[in-house]
Amino acid sequence: MSDPTLEKPAAGATSLWSEVRAVMDLVLDFSFQKFVTPHLIRILYALSLIAAVFAALGWMFSGFRVGLFYGLFTLVTGPVAFVIYVLTARVIMEVILAIFQIAEKVRKD
Repeated sequence: MSDPTLEKPAAGATSLWSEVRAVMDLVLDFSFQKFVTPHLIRILYALSLIAAVFAALGWMFSGFRVGLFYGLFTLVTGPVAFVIYVLTARVIMEVILAIFQIAEKVRKD
C-alpha cells in the first residue's frame, strides 16, 4: 500500500509554488504589460512580519543584558513597537497596492 501523504503535495505548498511561478512569469515578462508588485506585495508583507517578530523578540530580551529595570521596560515596549510596526507596514503595503490599482485602471481607460 502506498502512503497517501506522499502522493499529493500539501495545499499550502502547491499554492506557494503556484504563486512563485506566477511571480517568475511576471518578472521574466519583458513587455511590461502587467505589474509584478501586486503579486509580490503578499510576499513582502510576510517577510516584513517575520522580520518584525525577530526584531521585537531581540529587543525584548536584549534589555535584560543591561539590567532588570531596562529589561522590564523592553519587555513591555517590544509588543507595543511590534503592533505599531505591523500597522504601519500594512498601511504602506495597502497604499502601494492602491497606487498600482489606480495605474491599472488608468491604463485600461
